[in-house]
Amino acid sequence: MSDALTLDRAEHLLAELGLKRAAEVLTNHVEHAATQGMTYVEFLLRLLEAEQQARYERYLTARMKLANFPFRKTLADFDFSFQPSLDERQIRELATLAFVERGTNVIFLGPPGVGKSHLAVALGIEAVRQRISTYFITLHQLVENLRRAEADNRLNRRLRIYTKPRLLILDEVG
Repeated sequence: MSDALTLDRAEHLLAELGLKRAAEVLTNHVEHAATQGMTYVEFLLRLLEAEQQARYERYLTARMKLANFPFRKTLADFDFSFQPSLDERQIRELATLAFVERGTNVIFLGPPGVGKSHLAVALGIEAVRQRISTYFITLHQLVENLRRAEADNRLNRRLRIYTKPRLLILDEVG
C-alpha cells in the first residue's frame, strides 16, 4: 500500500473512531515528525494532545452555554484598582475554588455597580475551566422557575437543575 493510501486509511480510521481532530491534523503531524526526526511515541503523543485539546475546547463551549452565564468576564478583566476596598488576594484565593471542594458558601455584599456579578461570573468561568459543573441564575428567575414548576407539577425535575451543579451562583439576591 502506498504512503498516500496508508495516510488516507489512517485518517479514515481516526475519524471513524471519533478522533476527528487527530484525523484533521494527521498529515501535518506526519510531515512535522518526519522533518524533526521525532520518535513514534513523540509523534503519537502530539497527535493525542491535539485531540485532547480539541475535546476540551468542545467541552468548554458546551459547559459555558449550559452554565447560563449572562456575560463572559474573567478575573483578568476585573479592574481591582476600581474597587480598592476589595482584597485582591482574597479573590485570587477564591479563584482556587477550594471553597467548592469544602462545600462552603461565598457571599459578595456591596452596593450596585461594584463588580459582584463580574466576580461571581469570573469564578464560575474558572470552575467550568476546572471541569466543575456550574450554573448561574438570578434569585428572581430561580423563584419564578420554581413557582412555575410547582404549578405544572414538575418541581422535583426543576429542583434537580439547581441541585445537580457543584457550584450554583445566585445573583441579585438583595
